[in-house]
Amino acid sequence: MIICPVCKEELVKEGRTFKCKNNHCFDMAKQGYTNLLLSNQKHSKMPGDDKDMVMSRRGFLEKGFYDAISNAVNNIVLENIASKEINILDIGCGEGYYTKRLAKSLKDNNITSNITGIDISKEAILAAAKSNKEIEWIVASATNIPFSDNSLDFIICMFAKIIPEEKLRTLKKDGYLIVVSTGENHLIELKRVVYDNVRTEFYSPIEDLNIFEHVKTVNCIDKVKIDSNESIRNLFDMTPYRWRSPKDGIEKLFALDNLEITIDVNIDIFKKS
Repeated sequence: MIICPVCKEELVKEGRTFKCKNNHCFDMAKQGYTNLLLSNQKHSKMPGDDKDMVMSRRGFLEKGFYDAISNAVNNIVLENIASKEINILDIGCGEGYYTKRLAKSLKDNNITSNITGIDISKEAILAAAKSNKEIEWIVASATNIPFSDNSLDFIICMFAKIIPEEKLRTLKKDGYLIVVSTGENHLIELKRVVYDNVRTEFYSPIEDLNIFEHVKTVNCIDKVKIDSNESIRNLFDMTPYRWRSPKDGIEKLFALDNLEITIDVNIDIFKKS
């Protein structure tokens, strides 16, 4: 199912090495992940989230603040399973929080699953591999998914870049693509602290993914109270606002010890017909 990023032939695992028939070899790191990201696929020396962003996201997510999102995605997968053994790819999996919770949900429901998490960030995959040895973790790009054609039952895309053609290629017929994106009021309270003028528009992936059948949109809304300054900082540092916020707004946010936030995400379900 996993293919060589160089020649696209099947990669066979021999011990701790993935090898194709053209003798392209990729060794599994001692931490338990495999790097299939080619140098010409990198847009910088260390692409993706850096170590600080990875640690901030892990520190925030592991406190359960976004469990409503995870639970909603897990339920959608369970509702649409057609067999007792499925192949799932989590694209842009980060440090693996959602991936691990999905794996546990499937196991608890007696579903046999082959789950792989890929991310362009080596730091993110390293953190994921250290925390879970049962899931396959791969450093790879969403523009060159290292999976064979028509091999996946589900692709999960949590707040990650959308490359329609690669997802269409790797999904099986009647396979599902689940895309999670922020809604109109997501983190509205945080934005009101940081910015003078708050924008509430949101992105919908439906038009960009018109090569798939759009099944439905599930809106997931929750209210959560963040009860520590550390968690507020972690939340901010794991978002894109980290890169484009005014200094005085950041200072106001970081002076807070608690903050109630709105979680508002859209989960779009697509099907390959």
